[in-house]
Amino acid sequence: MAIRTLLLSSYAEYLAVEQSNVGLERTNVAPLLEDEDRNARLHLYPCPIMLQVAFPELDFINRWCWQNFGPEHGQCEQSYSDYPACSIDPPHCHVGQWMSKWFVKTDYNFGFNEWYFCSLTQYDRFHAALPTFNWGEKYPVQ
Repeated sequence: MAIRTLLLSSYAEYLAVEQSNVGLERTNVAPLLEDEDRNARLHLYPCPIMLQVAFPELDFINRWCWQNFGPEHGQCEQSYSDYPACSIDPPHCHVGQWMSKWFVKTDYNFGFNEWYFCSLTQYDRFHAALPTFNWGEKYPVQ
């Protein structure tokens, strides 16, 4: 058995948390730029799913995505992962069928991350696998 803390979430829930965070001083421009960046991602990968996850879950899920969908699109961050899926030394990029974006930390090593897929088939497969995602083999329950 492994540790599991992920929560199915939404972009709207992320925005609500961001707006309620008193410690974060955001200008009126920042949310608009963020929405533009997200819209650009959605144009290429129109099937998003937002989760609240711990960092180990993020790495575990990204490894699962690499194993099931191939490399993540964009700058490769796998050298920082607890569960690296790529053995190429940084810096480098990949062209892939999916991508993810870390939005904000809401607690110690926990926060919002959104995954983007190019097809509903990928989205459905990811969604079906949600119950199997956890902190992984490096974090067994004692």
